[in-house]
Amino acid sequence: MRILITGGTGAIGSLTTRKLIDDGHEVVLYDVAADRRFLGALDDVTLIEGDVLAGSELRAAAEGADVLVHLAYSLGEATNLRPAEASELNVMGTVNAFEAARAAGVPRLVTSSSVAIYGADARYPAADLPLREDAAPLIADGMPLYGAGKLYLEKLADRYREQFGVLGLGLRPSPVYGLGGRRGVSGWLAGIVESAVREGAAVIDKDIHNLSLVYVDDVATQFAALATIPAERIQTRYFFNTGGSLTSMREFARTLELIAPGCTVTVEGPSLPDLAGLPGSVDDAAISALVGPRTFDLESGLRHWVASLPAQ
Repeated sequence: MRILITGGTGAIGSLTTRKLIDDGHEVVLYDVAADRRFLGALDDVTLIEGDVLAGSELRAAAEGADVLVHLAYSLGEATNLRPAEASELNVMGTVNAFEAARAAGVPRLVTSSSVAIYGADARYPAADLPLREDAAPLIADGMPLYGAGKLYLEKLADRYREQFGVLGLGLRPSPVYGLGGRRGVSGWLAGIVESAVREGAAVIDKDIHNLSLVYVDDVATQFAALATIPAERIQTRYFFNTGGSLTSMREFARTLELIAPGCTVTVEGPSLPDLAGLPGSVDDAAISALVGPRTFDLESGLRHWVASLPAQ
């Protein structure tokens, strides 16, 4: 299969690329950043420098593709700080991706929604936890534009699937941790881990009690699977929770200290019940049944991340 990935040089896109190439697929990356840092030895992968807001360029890149994987987004914090620019990227960039798939005859588009379409655990009856994909989309209080934009793109996928025959599907990732995180929660966690391992000490400035974290490798595995799974296996559900480890920042700190002996990780700052209104208890049974269970819990994910850090 020939697979075009927008935002393909980021942490998730790069790992997804490696998995797809290892499985024998041809991958073309389309990215405004054109950054090869996380591509490693994949020097022969085709990389097109382009903006998803340039609709005609994206349509040209999509010609001949069997699948379009759309990962070019502004994250939650940036969406709050720069609402106009971030909304243009998240909403119109996704519209352009679907239009490119439709115009170029690409039969499948895989994209990233978010658990930000839900609310915090405390907003749901106890019987609804962990949250399944049919839980009410209450939109995370701390990421209203981001969460609402993700819910819109799911509705957009419904329209292109029903009206134009483009199979739109995707994931609702929990906050992602792992090598390559540069922005948002991923970048914040990367700063903590790299400081703990390389400097022997780190400070976590938010005492968050309840959050779900998913390892980047698991998310990439799920994206690669959704890009290539036979269409007949997709029945009535099109967007899936990635799942994640239910944890707190104090547990994160203790686990990191266990993995990197001699380091000290201190939790300070305000005591918060959740991260920006995101849910902590998220069910991943649907994606596990479709493509297999996640490989990494919090400890094994952190161990893999620390072992993967490049030497200074």
